[in-house]
Amino acid sequence: MKRAISITSFKNPNTTCEVLRVDDSYPGEGKTKDGHSLHGYKIISAAVALNSASRKELSSIIEDHDTYLRNAIPMDCLFRPGVAFRFSDQQNQVDLLICFSCNELMYYLNGGVVGQSYFKSQKMRSLVQGLFPKDEKIQKL
Repeated sequence: MKRAISITSFKNPNTTCEVLRVDDSYPGEGKTKDGHSLHGYKIISAAVALNSASRKELSSIIEDHDTYLRNAIPMDCLFRPGVAFRFSDQQNQVDLLICFSCNELMYYLNGGVVGQSYFKSQKMRSLVQGLFPKDEKIQKL
């Protein structure tokens, strides 16, 4: 997971970052599976590039050790990410999928899962609400 986090760093000038909404419905109740998906989750919005301020805020949340809950007891909750951040440089792609239902996040590096953690969600929640101001579901988080 450390390598994935290092790629997401604001200090890495060659990394781009965009945010997408993905369908966080329970299996069977969501939108049809036609169209584009990200790691099996239907993409329901166009990708939006983060501006410098949002990118820096996201980087500080990701790099803060206090964001992650170590030794957390697994929740009885199905991982249903509603938001995904995609980081890309010339050689790698990191996808960070975030589930606010169970406060869990999952890192993918070049298509494979490289880390998972529960997290303290308030800073991440506030950032995401600012990125999707017209999304009712996000605003109700």
